[in-house]
Amino acid sequence: MSKAAEIVTCIETAETFHKLFYEKLDKSRQTIGKLYLDNATLTWNGNAVKGKAEISGFLQKLPISHTNVYSVDAQPLMDSSIMIVTTGTVKFQSTNSNRDQDFSQTFVLKKTDTKTMKVSFDCFRLINKIESG
Repeated sequence: MSKAAEIVTCIETAETFHKLFYEKLDKSRQTIGKLYLDNATLTWNGNAVKGKAEISGFLQKLPISHTNVYSVDAQPLMDSSIMIVTTGTVKFQSTNSNRDQDFSQTFVLKKTDTKTMKVSFDCFRLINKIESG
C-alpha cells in the first residue's frame, strides 16, 4: 500500500471510529469496553486506568455526557497502529459547570488477531483556560 493510500485508510478509520466511540460514550456506555484491548490504558485528565474492565467501569461511572467533535486527525504509526486525535466540547450532567467544556482526546488503535482495530491507549484532557495573573 502506498503512503498516500495508508493515510487515506487512517482517515477513514478515524472517521468511523470517532463516530462509534462518542455515540457509545454518550448513549450506550455499557458497551464501550468492547472498543478496548484487554491491556489498554486510559489516562483521564492525568489519572491512569489500566485494563479493559477497569476502563469500562471508570467510563460508566462518569456523569451522562453530550459530546460535539470539531476536529479529527489520524496518522499511521510504524507498527501498523493508528493514532487518532480529536478535539471538541463535552457537557457532563450533574457537574458544577453547566457549560460545554473543550477537550482533546488521543487514541492509539492496534490491530487484533482478527484484523479489527481496538484502543490500546486513550488520553483524554479537558482544556481549561489558564488565568494570567
